[in-house]
Amino acid sequence: MGSPEQPVSEIMTEPIRSVTPETPASEVATILLEESIGSVVVADADGIVTKTNLLAGIVNSGLKTPASELMTDPVVTVSRDADVQTAIDRMDEYEIKRIVIKDGTEAVGVVSTTDVRQALATELDSVIDMFAGSIKTDSEDTYECMSCGERVTTESKPGTCNACDSPMRNISMPRN
Repeated sequence: MGSPEQPVSEIMTEPIRSVTPETPASEVATILLEESIGSVVVADADGIVTKTNLLAGIVNSGLKTPASELMTDPVVTVSRDADVQTAIDRMDEYEIKRIVIKDGTEAVGVVSTTDVRQALATELDSVIDMFAGSIKTDSEDTYECMSCGERVTTESKPGTCNACDSPMRNISMPRN
């Protein structure tokens, strides 16, 4: 089970995917889609291009826009030795959804809010399952993806969303 005190290196996505500052938006889009990732680091962590940056850049300037014009800079980073809580605090402070993990001066990974939620949700899911199991009936429940809203009706809790691999929650059970 994950905890906020565990090293951020245990939940980061690695290796990072990087592009040059000259990489056009069309190529960045292809990388994000083909590799099913949410961001690419520009050069040696000079900037980061997220899906949101990419869409805004394409709408405003077109598919040939270089990554250097799409990126958010400077990149917010934490050390690979930092704990998950430090990453959460930095993401909250800068109001971002992804943070680059560095080992010295080298970018080695990325942690997203989804990574954090999945790492920390394990403990909460265990408690919920324990209580839900004591009142469970044989009927089907509806589960909803916490990220994309995809819904599934089934007798047992699906692990993650088939559409985006995010955690699912039971929306059939009343909440107080």
